[in-house]
Amino acid sequence: MTTNLYQIGMGLRSIRRRRKMLWIVIGIYFPQIWLTIEFSGSNTAVTIVFIVWFIMLWNCVMLVAFAKCPSCDNYFHIKSFFPTYHKRHCLHCGLSLRADLDSKSI
Repeated sequence: MTTNLYQIGMGLRSIRRRRKMLWIVIGIYFPQIWLTIEFSGSNTAVTIVFIVWFIMLWNCVMLVAFAKCPSCDNYFHIKSFFPTYHKRHCLHCGLSLRADLDSKSI
């Protein structure tokens, strides 16, 4: 079990960055598709934009799902078969996603 506060803080910042990128990729879908339809009007362009977006989404989902907890070194969001992205703490040791910011939770 890691007790170095610096390593825990860096690990939690990495997980928060990955989660933020996932939500950004999800959030850009509708504006991106709308702009593609508006300016190109082509089904081929919409398909290409969708495929590129889906690949970005898949990569972000995998990065978040397989992020390791800096405290217990287990997967932060996975305890059984399915990842649970809505949880804001480690499913194994209970480390809060904001533990380094609160500094009392560690």
